[in-house]
Amino acid sequence: MFYRMLAPAALAVLMISTGCSSHKQKKVVKVKEAFVMPMSQKGLDTVTATWPSHSKAAVRALTQKYGLPSSMTEEMVVWNNSSPFKRSIVYREEVTHKFPMQHADVLQQTIDYRIPLDKVAALSKFDGSLVVDRTKGEVAARGEREEMNLLAFNLADKIVREEITVEEGRREYLTGAQALQAGMSGPMLTGLNFRSQGTTSDPDTSMQSQQFHLETDRGMESGSRVRRNTKTETVEEVEE
Repeated sequence: MFYRMLAPAALAVLMISTGCSSHKQKKVVKVKEAFVMPMSQKGLDTVTATWPSHSKAAVRALTQKYGLPSSMTEEMVVWNNSSPFKRSIVYREEVTHKFPMQHADVLQQTIDYRIPLDKVAALSKFDGSLVVDRTKGEVAARGEREEMNLLAFNLADKIVREEITVEEGRREYLTGAQALQAGMSGPMLTGLNFRSQGTTSDPDTSMQSQQFHLETDRGMESGSRVRRNTKTETVEEVEE
């Protein structure tokens, strides 16, 4: 199967029109061509040849487990539907993270999970490498190894359910990291211990609609005659 290799710039010809006093001139700017190639181990090795050691180690680990990636660029390698994860990405950039022990954040993995608004701050305090996307209903964990991302998700779920506190979660995260470093394993490190139920996305509410009702109420309270402009979704005062 062939996959698209994401290039630094897409294939395009940009037409820019510049106005003159009597006529228009068209300036053509040629952009570097993209290219399509088979996703292969050789291509993957070529792209990641100069990557830092932790990033390359993560790429090797995921390739062994999930096979060849779905797509790649010079800065990232992506696996879609890498169950139990919705998406797994290894980045070339290594981000230093000192909790629970110093390591390089290179592997980001995403799941569908709805975080209650009053728990977002707690999860941020628990682990700064947990990223909540409330609108899409996703949570991503970023670490050096998949086992540590699984542990982060499992502890985050316990915090959301109020089975443990943030501080208890941080201590358990350290214990799990030490166990993994010693070659030990366990259910918190090998899989997700929960399931997301129902729709996790949260499109929020329209402020435009709220503003309309607020302005209508204010107009009625002041005794003014008001009408709704259906094209602009605004409230207009009617002159007597």
